[in-house]
Amino acid sequence: MAAVTRSGPRFSFFTTRNIILVLVAAFVILLAIIPLFFLLWNSFKDVSGGRVADFGLGNFSLTNFVQAYASPQTFLYLGNTFYFAIGTMVVALVFGGVIAFLVERTNTPLRNVIYGLMFIPLIMPGMLKAIAWVLLLSPRVGILNKLWFSLGFTDPLFNAYSMPAMWWVEGLSMSPLVFFMLGAALRAMDPSLEEAAYTAGANRVTTLFRVTFRLMLPALASVSLLMFVRGLESLEVPLIMGSGEGIMVYATQIYFALKVFTPPKYGEAYVFSIVMLALAFLGVFLYQRVMSRSERCVTVTGKGYRPRLMNLGKWRPLMAVFVLFFLFVAFILPFLVLAWVSLLPYLQLPSAAALANVSLKNYADLFNRYDFPIVMKNTAILAAAVGVGGMLLALIISWMVIRLKPKGVRFLDTAAFLPMAVPSIALAFSFMVLFLRLPIPIYGTIWILVLAHLIKYLPMATRFTHTGLSQIHRELEDAAASSGASFVAVQRRILIPLLLPSLVSGGLYILMLTVKVFSIAAVLYTPDTMVFSVYVYQLWDRGGANEVGALAVVMVVFLTALTIVARKLTQGRGMQIAG
Repeated sequence: MAAVTRSGPRFSFFTTRNIILVLVAAFVILLAIIPLFFLLWNSFKDVSGGRVADFGLGNFSLTNFVQAYASPQTFLYLGNTFYFAIGTMVVALVFGGVIAFLVERTNTPLRNVIYGLMFIPLIMPGMLKAIAWVLLLSPRVGILNKLWFSLGFTDPLFNAYSMPAMWWVEGLSMSPLVFFMLGAALRAMDPSLEEAAYTAGANRVTTLFRVTFRLMLPALASVSLLMFVRGLESLEVPLIMGSGEGIMVYATQIYFALKVFTPPKYGEAYVFSIVMLALAFLGVFLYQRVMSRSERCVTVTGKGYRPRLMNLGKWRPLMAVFVLFFLFVAFILPFLVLAWVSLLPYLQLPSAAALANVSLKNYADLFNRYDFPIVMKNTAILAAAVGVGGMLLALIISWMVIRLKPKGVRFLDTAAFLPMAVPSIALAFSFMVLFLRLPIPIYGTIWILVLAHLIKYLPMATRFTHTGLSQIHRELEDAAASSGASFVAVQRRILIPLLLPSLVSGGLYILMLTVKVFSIAAVLYTPDTMVFSVYVYQLWDRGGANEVGALAVVMVVFLTALTIVARKLTQGRGMQIAG
């Protein structure tokens, strides 16, 4: 009797889908973890004598730590780092938190307009804000101090090169993020408990502190920890406003160790990077713990509710003035200063004599610089590659985490979120160490900048795609697959069109971060791969404040136009599908 054979579809691992998924998972896990491992590895190696790294299996020691902490200055830098992070966190919480409460829970005038305007301060890079406030608050040449001197005073009223000024500038930069994060929490909070307090005879102030504030504690704690971590890794403001007066934090010390000191102090950079990593991981760990326990304070269920707006009465105009004051000092005033400087041969107070010197010469000089086209080309390539590539990478990761759910997918999701806890300058240093030794010829090219920014902003990108993909029922993909559509076709014909608003918003956000943030490019750039943020600092460092002003106006106008175009493209696109 002939043997009976069974035939049927044979499983093949080597499909387009599986190959793409494996490559993406390997890419994320390797670039998010391996560089940090070698950073830790080399912190226990003696890298004196100008050596960047030692990947050998022997010669471990504590030399770098002993040398770094033998100096009392190291502990001063640690104190400054905490001092700066805490101060900026407080300023951001005060402005962002108060405005969020006014917009979401009170009858402040122009609430919807204010919500839209709060996006505007996010456009200007932190480097430009720091420079603008130096031009305003410099003890000798600052515009506000010059106005003060014109009244007959001899001592400056403000000092840009001080810790409070650094708090002010960095805190203003972080306030919009606090506004959006706390605003979402306030919007989702059931006001019935507040109404119960009013019914029991409590006044507004008592209800605010004994009910609203307590319900908001988990959100406040999580936002505070996140802002603290951002303060730890901030480089632009401490570099521009603090380093000249000896107010050094760990981020500026790492930058000096790698880019300023001759020979570079790699051992010191390793030690400070590891300490910053430990502090940031601790902050993010506490943030995750707070977020995981926040459900204990949930007051919103599936029942419908309408937030009750607090009537401010005669205080309404004053609160509107407060919000407009924030928008003025957070964006309008710094931009006006940079625009004013860009039209003058040197810094002058506004006057009839100064108006006679107004010209477009600084713009002409900027556009005629031999390196300006190179910088703009590099910046465009970097921003486009990170914006588009980052969102496509995030889409595939979200599809694996939310749809496919293979074994080990939680590890992939954790690896994709890990760079959130890595300070930018430490991540850039880890990439420098890794690719200087690997036989992959991308160090010194624009592509190492692309890889470093992709990994750094991947956590932000996946938050957009996770949220968007969760709203789309998988039956659409199943139907397409049953009809014979390939994995790539499903992504291109179904998911990407439906997720277009999330993809464009997320891409624009990480694109702007790529253009704005100085830390990563500061470590990895070469003269041939210089980008906007490094170019701004070099112009400023050489005394070119007027050309910096011209460059600032060009970039702010460009980013504003890009934001408007992106919003127009996503209006009416995409859809929300119930699960």
